[in-house]
Amino acid sequence: MLETAIRAAREAGAVLRREYRRPHEAKSKGLRDILTEVDLAAERVAVEVVRGAYPDARIMSEETYTRWQAYDDRPAWFIDPLDGTTNFFRGLPMFSVSVGVAQGGVLQCGAVYDPLLDQLFCAQRGGGAFLNETRLHVSARATLMEALATLDWPREQRMRETSASFLARLAPKVDAVRSRGSAALSLCAVAAGWTDVYFQYTLGPWDVAAGALIVEEAGGKVTDLHGRPYRLDEPGWLATNGLLHDAVLALEPYA
Repeated sequence: MLETAIRAAREAGAVLRREYRRPHEAKSKGLRDILTEVDLAAERVAVEVVRGAYPDARIMSEETYTRWQAYDDRPAWFIDPLDGTTNFFRGLPMFSVSVGVAQGGVLQCGAVYDPLLDQLFCAQRGGGAFLNETRLHVSARATLMEALATLDWPREQRMRETSASFLARLAPKVDAVRSRGSAALSLCAVAAGWTDVYFQYTLGPWDVAAGALIVEEAGGKVTDLHGRPYRLDEPGWLATNGLLHDAVLALEPYA
């Protein structure tokens, strides 16, 4: 399954790379949420790759196959064909393809591909996490003042205000804060040790199914924003190098 996830991510990424510099039309899906024709084109390619290998695959994808299906013993494929649509549409070079597989709600493997940098992050449960051929490890930073924290912004107004309130408590405690606009790439940055903390209040399962496993296999910790074990159908996520997890939660993300 990992080989198929990697191929799906790479082939969808090739679509994004080819179309990146061209003008695009954007349609509104809701508040602060857009869709381009490239999202759909990349999704078609990724789904074709998965269906080619697994004709009966159960697929959830951000654009077309969005209905949540209850956990069972069949593998479920979670595809985000363009994570960072706003960046892509505006020409900001930070976006990715994410393909993850879970079985019984447990993540099994995943791939995140940055097509502009040709960086492939991947992991298989129990097999470690990698960037291209290099094994990944989270950072060893043990204090918040050393930490580089990252977040992405909820679209919905009330949750954006909650996120801003938490950031106001966190920002004075850390070295610096960044926002990349791609949850999958932000999670992979934690796994690579480039950053130390990532949080978001409103993620879909396709946003995190690959990245969360990559963080865990790199030695990091992933929970919900209450510190409980995560579930793919819950929106709030916190990923850290593990050493900083309790310190972040102590700042009360929902206060």
